[in-house]
Amino acid sequence: MPQRDWRGCFTIPMTPWDDRDRIDEEALAAEIAFCIEAGAPGLVVPVMVSEFFVLSEDERRTMIRLPLEIAAGRVPVIANVAAVNTPLAARYAAYAQELGAAGVIAMPPYVTRFDAQATHAYFQAISDAVTVPVWIQNAGVAALSADQVARLCTEIEHVSWVKEEVSPSTHSITALLSKNCPAIRGVMGGSAGRFMLTEWARGSKGVVGACEVVDVVQRVWELLDAGEPAAARDLFEKVLPALVLEGLMGMAFAKEIMVRRGVLRDHRMRGATAPLDAEDLHEIDAAWARLEPYLLWRKA
Repeated sequence: MPQRDWRGCFTIPMTPWDDRDRIDEEALAAEIAFCIEAGAPGLVVPVMVSEFFVLSEDERRTMIRLPLEIAAGRVPVIANVAAVNTPLAARYAAYAQELGAAGVIAMPPYVTRFDAQATHAYFQAISDAVTVPVWIQNAGVAALSADQVARLCTEIEHVSWVKEEVSPSTHSITALLSKNCPAIRGVMGGSAGRFMLTEWARGSKGVVGACEVVDVVQRVWELLDAGEPAAARDLFEKVLPALVLEGLMGMAFAKEIMVRRGVLRDHRMRGATAPLDAEDLHEIDAAWARLEPYLLWRKA
């Protein structure tokens, strides 16, 4: 798929952990295969959904390398190169392109807030390290205004795509697209796809979210593009309760759904994330019973 045609649910694989707190490479391979078989038109790794903020530098590189190797060109892979400093972000970007990434994505530095000049230099360094499209992940943790995003896209050669998540994302997408900036090739939403119907109507080219129900979310998008809004809304309302629980429970929920789909072995997380308790699992049981009949991918 040429980058000018990127559209749909670019999905995010989660980082699976083994019982020694290492990346479970076998489980990751199964997850990538699932994403592709389920119809995802692209992958984005490793971002917030992938717990990139608790990965070491070596693990960051692993979570770029393995998805690229496993995808093997079947779908474009957009690699996250966000870092706490500019030189490291540029090194991640060069590494990702060397391995075959179709694009790179970064939010501005997210520990110490950079001013406008430093943010420009950060994205300039990323762009200078690659020849592929550079995405801006515009999220609340390091939010940029629509004017700032448009300026970065206009002034920096490869910066041309945006994952827009500043709340309310619907208004943020409209504000950005109203700039009529020719340097912006496309804008996609996030937030697990919870607002995808309205984002689509406002001109979004896709949604970037966790992969546990990517088959259904991608189908909703295809129905919208096919001019079948009623069918799209009907299917969306079947999956929405699961997306709401993902927002509440985080990636432990998403991983638990992947366990029930036969892709992952457990919902283990790293770091200080609260584990699922008995009441959480009770809610997931109820959501799963309603969701399961509408899942399109089935384990062979």
